Amino acid sequence: MVRAGLLSMVGLVALGGTRLVHGSLISRATDQETYGLVGTLIGLAMTVSLFLPGGLASAASRFIPFHRGAGDEAAARSAYRVLTLAGYACAAGLGVNVALIATTLDGVTAQDAVAVGLLAAVFSAYSVAKSALYGFDRVVPYTWLEIAGSVVAIGATVVVVATGARAYLMPLTLGYAVLMLGALVVLRRGRRSPSGSGVLRLDLKEMAVYVGLASLGGLASAGLLQALPVVANRFTTLTEVSYVAASVTLVAPLYFLPRALSMALFPAMAKAHGAGDTDVVRRHADIFTRALLVLLAPVFAVGVLISPEVLTLFGGGEYAQGAGVLRVILLATYVAVVQVAAVNALSSGDGFRIPVWASVVGAVVGLVAVLPLGSWLGGIGVAVAYLVAIVVGAAVPLGVVWRRFSLAWTGPAVRSLAVVLAAVVLAAVLDALGWVGAGRAGLDVAAALGLAAVGAGLLWRDIAAILAVRRTL
Repeated sequence: MVRAGLLSMVGLVALGGTRLVHGSLISRATDQETYGLVGTLIGLAMTVSLFLPGGLASAASRFIPFHRGAGDEAAARSAYRVLTLAGYACAAGLGVNVALIATTLDGVTAQDAVAVGLLAAVFSAYSVAKSALYGFDRVVPYTWLEIAGSVVAIGATVVVVATGARAYLMPLTLGYAVLMLGALVVLRRGRRSPSGSGVLRLDLKEMAVYVGLASLGGLASAGLLQALPVVANRFTTLTEVSYVAASVTLVAPLYFLPRALSMALFPAMAKAHGAGDTDVVRRHADIFTRALLVLLAPVFAVGVLISPEVLTLFGGGEYAQGAGVLRVILLATYVAVVQVAAVNALSSGDGFRIPVWASVVGAVVGLVAVLPLGSWLGGIGVAVAYLVAIVVGAAVPLGVVWRRFSLAWTGPAVRSLAVVLAAVVLAAVLDALGWVGAGRAGLDVAAALGLAAVGAGLLWRDIAAILAVRRTL
């Protein structure tokens, strides 16, 4: 489990780093309005691709290892074929629809519409292929393919910027295509199924219901983050949109790190459910939730305090004014990532409807809240609405798993949240001082290091408890 998580982390850090480098290079090579539009198009492609393809990808992560855990390799291989073919069909249809939707946005050319449609299609197929690799325990090939795709994407971005071309989305499309095609080659080696007709043993109705619910959940959770630039585009200026797009890009690596855990944890929990071993599910949900709470709290606290400097490094000094947007999205990200193990515990078994409907309710509440908040506060209002959506959506799965397994999370949760909220208060105090330039940067860094040290001290017993049980994973 730990080995798979670490390998996943390497691959996803490469993926998150690609988005980060791509966004930084494009933002520095263009003006804020252009980058705001590019961020909107990327958000549109990612959001739509997280609907049906996201549900199919989640189903691949669940049903392939579930059947393998039950000792039915033929059914696992059949599930892969069914879900992959459905993924290709969805990718093609969504690509066309995304291109048509893009034409309704201001400033989008026909070339832009075609590019974003192609990005959506390739990313959709990429998502299903990646989950299939994990379903068959092909973690090492996944990692190398992700790294290769990142190298291709970053190299293509450099070429686009150096030549002055407008093909800002093409580098990402090429990078995702590397893993999509590579997965076909890797999984083709084991294409011959064991004797028996696995497809006859598949419960296609159950799979269809799961795909539909997982699609809703993915759109309402991860899709909501990617949609923030699109939402902001409707309520404020492209300059404000650029702050939102930059913030979404910057928090992406923070999502990918715990997502690496999820990619390893979900198949393992599905396999445990298939084998009827609920003790494994309980143990993993407990350990990994506490680990996410206490280990990430100092990291997010530092991020909140150095938000102006991070935005300046990302896109230039003019982006520092979006620090408030980044801070709020960081808070939402922290809440979102600590629920990963709880959501996996439910989604990998018979409770998969719970996190789905919780996310949907949260998204609806957030979208209702964005109407007044976005109009009144611009980019920060959009970010606050997203925070509201995430808190509402995360509270239910965390609460259900907490009570179902009688887990001792109160202490770690209170101490961890205290560290993060202390960073918010301290950042507001530093803003009130009105310092700018190098003096402010030094003050922010000093405050961040100090709070990280204090936070680590406060959480040390919790951290030591996590380290003490690492051998049981």
